[in-house]
Amino acid sequence: MSDEKEMSVVRITNMQLITLSAITVVSFFANIAGLFLGLSVITPLLFYLPVILAAYWFPKKGVLFSVGVGVLEVFLMYLYSYPNLPEITYAVTTASFYVLVAIAIIISSLSGNLREREARYHGIFDHSETGIFLVRNGDHDMIIVEANPRGASLLGYNPKDLVGKPFSGFWTDGEKKKTLFQALSRGGSSPTIETDVKGASGEMIPVLMTTSRLPEGMLVLTLTDISAQKAQEEEIRARNRQLSTMNAVIAEASGASSVEPIGKRTLSHIMELVECEFGGIFFPGEAGHRPARIFHQGDGSLLADLNGSTDEYAKEWRLAIERNRSFFFSRDCPPGEAGTGVSAGIVLPIPGKWDPLGVLYLATRKPWKCPPAEKEILDSLAQEIGTAVSRVRLAEELTDANHQANLYLDILMHDINNANLASLWYGDLLLEMLEGEPKVMAQKMIEGIQKSREIIRNLETIRKIQEREEELKVVDLDGVIRKEVNHFPDTAISFHGCDVKVYADDLIGEIFTNLIGNSVRYGGPGVQVEVEVSPVRIGEVSVSIADTGPGIPDELKRVIFQRFSRIESHGTGKGLGLYIVNSLLDRYGGTIRVEDRVPGSYEQGARFTFSLKTEG
Repeated sequence: MSDEKEMSVVRITNMQLITLSAITVVSFFANIAGLFLGLSVITPLLFYLPVILAAYWFPKKGVLFSVGVGVLEVFLMYLYSYPNLPEITYAVTTASFYVLVAIAIIISSLSGNLREREARYHGIFDHSETGIFLVRNGDHDMIIVEANPRGASLLGYNPKDLVGKPFSGFWTDGEKKKTLFQALSRGGSSPTIETDVKGASGEMIPVLMTTSRLPEGMLVLTLTDISAQKAQEEEIRARNRQLSTMNAVIAEASGASSVEPIGKRTLSHIMELVECEFGGIFFPGEAGHRPARIFHQGDGSLLADLNGSTDEYAKEWRLAIERNRSFFFSRDCPPGEAGTGVSAGIVLPIPGKWDPLGVLYLATRKPWKCPPAEKEILDSLAQEIGTAVSRVRLAEELTDANHQANLYLDILMHDINNANLASLWYGDLLLEMLEGEPKVMAQKMIEGIQKSREIIRNLETIRKIQEREEELKVVDLDGVIRKEVNHFPDTAISFHGCDVKVYADDLIGEIFTNLIGNSVRYGGPGVQVEVEVSPVRIGEVSVSIADTGPGIPDELKRVIFQRFSRIESHGTGKGLGLYIVNSLLDRYGGTIRVEDRVPGSYEQGARFTFSLKTEG
């Protein structure tokens, strides 16, 4: 864009030169013709046209051009009229007028340009949104010569009142001033610096300052007020501090497993945020349930002042803590004066699900207005503390309830087992004494007691599965299977094993107890059971338990490992056995499936196949 503008200026200048040259040549020949035609008084006036144009178009060279034209005019008149002195004198006078006209036009043009530039300068100077100061650098005292309205308004003065005042009275930053003059000594201007100037009321105003040298020891200072920018930056920093504190409190609260770290750590973050010297959190106790908890940090003398004061603010502050309600006070109370010496204090309830769980309270000796935005953040922090404490207390209540339930379960299973053992003992004695149908009835009674014992054993196994978090260990699978097979001496069980170690725990025997027990229980008279162990791949072994019982229909194969499902079509069991098997294998990293012993004919028995992780 600038290249096109320069080319346009060059074209205009060339046209002006061509036009001026053409008019000058025409005037020259017309002047010669006038000499021969006796018109030497009139034709020299034609030279005024190129003189005027040259002075207007080319002010810097217009006078030289007019002098040249005048010399040419005198020279022509001298050649033609010598020794006629009046005509030569007329020519000299005319040439002098050429110069005077050129000078007058140039002065008029330059004066107009000067007025135009001055008007432009004052338009910029007077209406600029930036403060501009012209100063005289007298021994670095920088005396103000002129200030624009924005600059005077920035300092809180009238522009006329600033004239003659030293700028150093408003700018007291010695280090920045030294930096500025060092920059000016190396060049004609200084880089932009951020500094503060003092206003009429004594407040410090943040500004961006640039400085440039002018002739005759003058300097121009430009000041841009950045108060709004600074306020926005401070607001952003405050918001960032608030968000950082909120994140820290949330992290501390969510990761805490008891009330104590919540109280101590979150209180520390909150005090740092609001810059209070003292803070506390109070959780009232509950009779017969939990004791009161108090957490204090900071200058304890503030609490002593507030507790010992009869001041209305102090009384209300204490009452708000006692009654779990919100309260805030702020006043001018410089340290050392009579009374509490506390400038401000706040009490915020820590909300629970239904009622406040406690209160958060802060106090300071410094002025503190607690604007709405800060109050909102504190309310949010109190809300987070309340949520965390509620979660911790709920977890504690659940743990207590779990311990209580386990205690009841232990007592119940212990007493029922004792009763079952006594019943079985008397049942065995009864079988020896009875014959016929009464003996059959006694046998069914004993089977019911044994089923009751099995249910209790299954419940105990499930509880152990859910509670244990110990790591798996290496177990001798062959030994486990042989031990479980020995529990069924009256059943035809064939075992084809191999010497292999698997990763499991002490509950692995329950897998074989339940699977073999199901085959024996539901297989009918003369059922045969086959247990086979075979390696599958490195790190894994396959175990299958097959029986010649009635088998499992296809529609039940998909659901038998779910809790409370039944294998038998008519039974009183709750189907926990296969659920226990599946849960244990999931714990050991294995899988299980059920299929027909004879493919396509489920009536000829079932086969359970599962995998276990091996040592090698």
